[in-house]
Amino acid sequence: MSLVEASRNTHISITTSPLLNGTEICGLWLPRENDDLIFHAETDSEHHRQQIVCHELSHMILRHDEVAGPTLHGVLLEADGPVSAFGRSDFRDEFELAAEALADLLTSAIRTSTKEPEGFEGVFG
Repeated sequence: MSLVEASRNTHISITTSPLLNGTEICGLWLPRENDDLIFHAETDSEHHRQQIVCHELSHMILRHDEVAGPTLHGVLLEADGPVSAFGRSDFRDEFELAAEALADLLTSAIRTSTKEPEGFEGVFG
């Protein structure tokens, strides 16, 4: 994750958001001026959580914020004004398909790597 942070010159925070539970969106990336936030729905499956997080990181790696515009239906509002957000819901467009394909590769590499003895949790917390 440190390589993604360095390439984006930002800090990435990952947290569970109960607000996503029961919605169509199980993951959400909020690119902000000074940091990137990844929110994911609560899940009983650690593999599902890993896939959601890697999907959102894939959007960052692929720089979808620079080429795609927000894929979340609508725009979120914060005190400072509108904020673009990318949500993981369906895979009907090329950006979602690309992010999911890269997420598959990332999660597989992390789970099978002998260079990451701590596995996913050691990399992403």
